[in-house]
Amino acid sequence: MSKKIFLISHNDFAKGLKRSVEMIAGKQPNLMALGLKPGGNPEEIVQKISDNFTDDDEVIVLGDLAGGSVCNAALRLTLRPNVTLVAGTNLALVLQVVLDSESKDLATQI
Repeated sequence: MSKKIFLISHNDFAKGLKRSVEMIAGKQPNLMALGLKPGGNPEEIVQKISDNFTDDDEVIVLGDLAGGSVCNAALRLTLRPNVTLVAGTNLALVLQVVLDSESKDLATQI
């Protein structure tokens, strides 16, 4: 089982988090950042996430804002048993998830 981590946000926040994480922890091949641009559709982000994992992957989606359009759209991904969504992400949380090889109980850790 492979761990896939998706950072989702409004605009470039997720991309900035990814750059910061990789500055500290090195290149992270299983970390993807997706941002909703003005006039964009959050469903496109959800589709990109869906296209980049299988049922055999452990998937962690870290979103910027609880109740925001991006996290609301990604919420439907949690219907799959291998997907966890956490809103209100920050650099410390992303580093913890990236560096933790056993993040199965993520919800109980934060």
